[in-house]
Parts: sequence; structure tokens; C-alpha cells
Amino acid sequence: MSLLKYLHLETLFDTAVEKIIYVIIASVLFFIFYRILKRIIKHLFDNYSRINIADSARVLTLSRLTLSVFQYLTVFLYIYTILGIFGLPVASLLAGAGIVGVGLGFAGRDLMTDIINGFFIIVEHQVNVGDTVNFKNLDITGTVMVIGIRSLTLKTSAGALVFVPNRNITALANLSRLDHHIFLDVPVTEENVTDVKQRMLSVNKNYPNAAFVGVQIVDEKVYLRSQLTGTYREISEQKAQILSQYYGLDD
Repeated sequence: MSLLKYLHLETLFDTAVEKIIYVIIASVLFFIFYRILKRIIKHLFDNYSRINIADSARVLTLSRLTLSVFQYLTVFLYIYTILGIFGLPVASLLAGAGIVGVGLGFAGRDLMTDIINGFFIIVEHQVNVGDTVNFKNLDITGTVMVIGIRSLTLKTSAGALVFVPNRNITALANLSRLDHHIFLDVPVTEENVTDVKQRMLSVNKNYPNAAFVGVQIVDEKVYLRSQLTGTYREISEQKAQILSQYYGLDD
């Protein structure tokens, strides 16, 4: 018994039990805090979406971004609190970690860049969930599925999910905001120009957004051209259908 007192094991045991109790209490409080605020945020955005039905995509975007920020902030505060309970000075640990500290510094800088870029993407209403976008610097086109605090999640036409960090977004083209147009050219000769033109005019009657333009000469080759106007997604789906009918492949 005297040996236990000499080693202060009883004191260490009492201290460990005390800290474990503090950790449990802190965990329960953070869990309750997280659930309550998450429900409040969801309730506020649900009410706002009912009032502003026309802007539901933007409301959904802001809701997901706010929840993402809140989750990161809650986790950070929780870890900071737990380390404080065990008497570990977070600032000193980061400063004295050497290479690890430098790595965390770079990671923190990238995280802040992601957060700032994501904030301006939302505030400036650059993109909403469901929009089709193109990143010219990355040569990626897809539909926005999730706007997070650190990245955008896109679904490409091939069905792949692409995660684009916000810091890499330098040239974003939103293809869902305005109507786009593309030209559909069909090569012709003197022998078939009349038949091809009649076929194109007949096909265009089934597509109100398709208009016959006329004759185009490119590199001494003669083409008949139609212009297809609409949203990026719409004309992308129609392009192959219409060209197939122009060439008479559906006959």
C-alpha cells in the first residue's frame, strides 16, 4: 500500500477517471449542441425554401454549405476541447511539431483557400446544385451534385463523380444560366443537296429550337447548316438525335 502511495498511482488513477468523465461530458454536450443547431439550420432553410420556391436550387446550395461549415467547425472545437482537457497546449504542439507543423500549416492554408473560394462561389451566385458547369482550366464538364466547404462534386456525362477542390476553380463556365447554340453541318454535293435540305427542314419541324441556316462553305467543301438553341444539357442530348435523322440513319 505504501508503494502505491510512493508511486502516486492513486492520484494518477483519480486524475485519469476525472479526465475521462470530463471527456464524456464534453462529448455529450457537443453531440447535443450539434444536433440542436443542425435541426435549427435545417428548419430555417426549409422555411426559407417554402417562401422562395423559385430559388430552391440556391437555398439547397446554401443549406449544404452552411451544414458543411458547421460540421468542420464543430469537429475542430471538439478536438481542441478534448486536447485541452488532457492539458495538451494545441498551439505549442503545432509550433513544436517541426515538419508536421509545416505540413499542417500548408494544409491549413489550402483549407482556408478552399473555404474562401467556396464562400465567393455561393455569395456571388456563380453556381447552384443541378447546374451544368465547365472548368476550362481542368477540362471537366459535369452536373453539380454537391457544393461543399472544400470542394464541388460533379457528375460527368459518363456517370463518374469528380471532386474538384475549390482552390482549383479558376475559370468556371455555368452552362445552365443562358441559352446556348451549336451548329449542325451536313456535307452535301450537287446531286443530293435538294434531298438533304428537304430532309433537314422536315426534321426541324419536330424540334422547335432547330432552325435551318443555309449553305456554308468550309475549306472548299459545301455544307448545309442548322442552328440548335437551348440549354447545354438539352442541346447536348438532341445533337446526336438530329444529326442521325439528317443523315437518314433512322430511316
